[in-house]
Amino acid sequence: MLSNPPDVLKTLTRLRSNLWGVGSLTLVLGVWQWASQQYSRVILPPPVEVAVVLRSLLLERRLWDAIAATSLHVLVGFILALGIGGLLGLATGRQSWVRPALTPIAIALLGTPPIAWLVLTMVWFGLGNANSIFTVAITVGPIVFAGVADAVITLDPSLVDVAQVYQLSGTSRFQSLYWPHLISRLLPVLVAGLSLAWRVSIMSEVLATPTGIGAEMNTARANLDTAEVMAWIVITIGLVLASDTLLRRLQRQILPWQQANNLGG
Repeated sequence: MLSNPPDVLKTLTRLRSNLWGVGSLTLVLGVWQWASQQYSRVILPPPVEVAVVLRSLLLERRLWDAIAATSLHVLVGFILALGIGGLLGLATGRQSWVRPALTPIAIALLGTPPIAWLVLTMVWFGLGNANSIFTVAITVGPIVFAGVADAVITLDPSLVDVAQVYQLSGTSRFQSLYWPHLISRLLPVLVAGLSLAWRVSIMSEVLATPTGIGAEMNTARANLDTAEVMAWIVITIGLVLASDTLLRRLQRQILPWQQANNLGG
């Protein structure tokens, strides 16, 4: 029995969110079903037909091979973005003379559409896995760079003074001062960056990579199998939601005070 008011409030909030989610999904499916009756199945197949195709895909090995290939592209590209963008962002935040040199480059990269990088990688690497990995890294990297640089710059100077008073240096200073602040500022950025990585990877697979969800989607398009194209879209949405949920759950575990503040507000 729930007797603690915060627990009751949390349960009611979750229940209300679930009801809104179910209602929205029902509305979308209803509009989809109505629209499918206005056009041919080649243009817009009904939800039931897509569900049948999705069920058959779940029993085929090529689904899991495609998910594995896309996940590899996303993971490797995202790790490269974290490593390069994070290190450069840390240097920019800590060294004022680095900022004027790297900030214009980051702004230029942020303003470049992913499709432009994809066209360039097709010239550099041909058709292969390197296209997706590079495009993910070059697209997400500037976002990580900006997030890390902003987190370091906005660090409270009084906390740095406290670290100096207690003579913290090296690893101890990073773990007790910079790491908590970076995590609290970066996790929301990483959630958005990972979602973007999925979209960019699949887009590049459609055009320039022979493996992955995007490649399967392109094959279905060439065969005019719209139901399978939409089934792959549903799979993509599921993967993005799953990764987003995992990161947000990690955020709640690492930063429990943010959750408490949200409930309190």
